[in-house]
Amino acid sequence: MKISSLYKKSKDFYSQIHDKELMHNAAGLSFYTILSIIPVLLLSLSIFTQMPSFDEYYGKIKEFIFSSLLPSHQDTISSYIEQFLSNSANLGILGFFAIIVATIMFFDNYNYVVNKIIGSKSRGFWQDFSKYWTLITLAPLGLGLSFYLTGKMQIMLNENEFTSWINILAIVPYLIIWAIFSVTYIISINTIIDIKKMLISSFIISIIWNISKIIFIKYAFYNKTYLSLYGSFSVILFFFLWIYVSWIIYLYGFKIYQFLTIKKIPPTKKDN
Repeated sequence: MKISSLYKKSKDFYSQIHDKELMHNAAGLSFYTILSIIPVLLLSLSIFTQMPSFDEYYGKIKEFIFSSLLPSHQDTISSYIEQFLSNSANLGILGFFAIIVATIMFFDNYNYVVNKIIGSKSRGFWQDFSKYWTLITLAPLGLGLSFYLTGKMQIMLNENEFTSWINILAIVPYLIIWAIFSVTYIISINTIIDIKKMLISSFIISIIWNISKIIFIKYAFYNKTYLSLYGSFSVILFFFLWIYVSWIIYLYGFKIYQFLTIKKIPPTKKDN
């Protein structure tokens, strides 16, 4: 009886979250991510550098961002991105306009995909765009503040012999990933949100993402096929692949949230 019940629940869960179009949506978002990643990073990091009080945390924030975006061959890809960021200062009006268009297309596509998965209507492009733009500008400040508070807490723990063994810095990256998923999910959904279910969904996805990151690093390290075929260009391919995998995991967070909330909807009079 228990086995049949478990099978039924597993089948129900699969039917609820399975989405044939999700892979295609993740591919589209990956394409736009590649086009818009440099201007988004440039905006976020340039805003952070304008705050001298957080200068000592700038390196930590860059390391966190690059390690999240580039789990394998981090040094090589990060050097490319650093070069792209430095070259962006020489953009002309046409280049700046092209970057703005690519960024707008990314947010428009992302908003369309999320609304389609959730089954909600858009509040309007410019309202949604301003919401995401605000998130991008404030995210580095949130990261800086989290590193600052964590450093202060670690100092306090180290001063006490009973708590000096606790290394809170080791779990902070995982908590930050969970927080990022939670905030972006909450901001992205245009309907009434069950915060508890959303936190559970984002927690599950953050665990899956971190485990996938470890597996991907192992895969990239031991897989020599792409290296033998494409040489140094294989580093770029692994970067693209990780962006795609990350979008798949991220989008499934909406499906898990849907599954958790739909189960709680009471039956209507017609159903009774």
